[in-house]
Amino acid sequence: MNHVTLILSIALILLYLRTILLVLSLLILSCTRWANEKKRNLKWILCKTVQYFDYKLFTGGYLRWYLFQISTLPSNRMRKFVYKCLGADIGDKAVIHFRAELRSPCNLTIGKGSIIGDNAILDARCGLTMGNNVNLSSNVSIYTLQHDHRDPYFRCPDPKVKKMSVEIGDRAWLGSNVVVLPGVTIGEGAVCCAGCVVTKNVEPYAVVAGIPAKKVGERPQGLKYCFTGKSCSFY
Repeated sequence: MNHVTLILSIALILLYLRTILLVLSLLILSCTRWANEKKRNLKWILCKTVQYFDYKLFTGGYLRWYLFQISTLPSNRMRKFVYKCLGADIGDKAVIHFRAELRSPCNLTIGKGSIIGDNAILDARCGLTMGNNVNLSSNVSIYTLQHDHRDPYFRCPDPKVKKMSVEIGDRAWLGSNVVVLPGVTIGEGAVCCAGCVVTKNVEPYAVVAGIPAKKVGERPQGLKYCFTGKSCSFY
C-alpha cells in the first residue's frame, strides 16, 4: 500500500466515523424529544439518562449545525437515510443534492422522483409538502415561518391562526434563487422563473416571474415525465 492510498483510506475512515457519530447524536436528540412526549415506560426512563447530553449538545446553534452537517455527507442515499430517521417522508427516487439544508425534517414531505438542488433551504417548521417529480434548482429557499413586522414584539404569526405551511404540486419547477414565502400553494406543473419571490398562490401550469412573482405565461398541460432518481454529472 503506497502513501497516497494509505492517506485516502484514513481520510475515508475519518469521514465515515464522523457520519456515525453524527447519526448517533441525532438519534439521541430524537430519542430525548420522544421521551418528553411519553411519560411512563422503560424507553422513557432510558431516554432520561441522556437528557443531560441533549441539553449540552443541542442547545444554542448546535442543532442547526448538526442538521447542516447532514447536507455535506458524500452520498445522496446516506443523506436521505438520515433525514428519514429524523422523520422526513421522502419518496422513492428522490434526490437531495449537496448542501441542501432541511430544517425540521419531521414536518417535511418530498414526493417520488423530486429533486432538491444544491444549497436549497427547505424550512419545514410549519409544514412543507412537495408532490412527485418536483424540481427545485440551486439556491431555492422555501420558508414556512417568518416574523410579523406589524407585531409590536416582532413575533411570528401563530400557525393555528394563520396558514403558514407551503404546498407544491406535482411536476412544478422552481428555478435558481427562487424564494417562496410562508402560506403559499404552488399548483401542479407551475413554473417559477429564476430569481422570483413567490408571495401568493400560483395557479396550476402558470409561469410566474419577477418580484413579487406575477403570471407571465402558461405551461402546456399533459406533462408525463418522471425523474429517474439519478443525479446529473458535473464533470
